[in-house]
Amino acid sequence: MKKIIKKNKLPPFVALPWIILNSQAYKDLPFSAAKALPYFLGNEETRKVAYNDPSRYDIPFAFKYSDAERFGFARRTFHQIISDLMKFGFIDPVTKGGKKGCGFTKSKFKLSLRWKQHGTPEFIEIRKWEHFPQQNPKVQGIHN
Repeated sequence: MKKIIKKNKLPPFVALPWIILNSQAYKDLPFSAAKALPYFLGNEETRKVAYNDPSRYDIPFAFKYSDAERFGFARRTFHQIISDLMKFGFIDPVTKGGKKGCGFTKSKFKLSLRWKQHGTPEFIEIRKWEHFPQQNPKVQGIHN
């Protein structure tokens, strides 16, 4: 059987729209966090949903430190990347992982649209894991 080659087909990619690239949040984002952002935007769970589907922001996903190391980020740098992406509004924490019970659990996140409000009085900054959306009523419902 002859192999069919599709010409002019794009390889898989992560869309980083102009609205994100031109946003104040992205401009203020530290370099390492900006470099890691496409890995969060193109994670395996949210890739299953259309890019412009609002339900994309309701899907929790895990991003392990081993994945970060595979992409070239040091463990210590990756911790700071997570903090920066939360601080600037690109991701929100869902559950904190770590050693629980008889094994390690993964931290879970959701994509967030808080970055659109960055630099405005309405912006809610999440700096620490203690500011989970479940525990902070101010953060609930801001994904619209």
